[in-house]
Amino acid sequence: MSTLPASATSGAQQQENANGTTSGPAAPPAPAPLTPQDVLADGQERAVFNGVLVRKGSIAAFIGNAKALENLEPGTPEHEAVAQQIRDLKPSLDALELFDVVEIKNPDVAALLAREPR
Repeated sequence: MSTLPASATSGAQQQENANGTTSGPAAPPAPAPLTPQDVLADGQERAVFNGVLVRKGSIAAFIGNAKALENLEPGTPEHEAVAQQIRDLKPSLDALELFDVVEIKNPDVAALLAREPR
């Protein structure tokens, strides 16, 4: 969510209150809540976000892989396969701006993601 810079509101028209006095510029309308259907319509499998084609289920796959990684021994082929999938998902998660609002608690997953460029 971005806010208007001060310069964008400096010349804005003032609003008149019910009693005839004026107040500052009108506040921008609050964004409407999003539903999953607003983001990806029923039957749609993928969409472009911030220039990246993202497949539905990417966030759920990331969460599942992050949880699976906790139970795998580092250095095993299984661990590496799950770690690679997390690395492969990172561009989609970055495009969705997931890490702007979510902090990764698992230090192993956080380290994996930190090694990948944004």
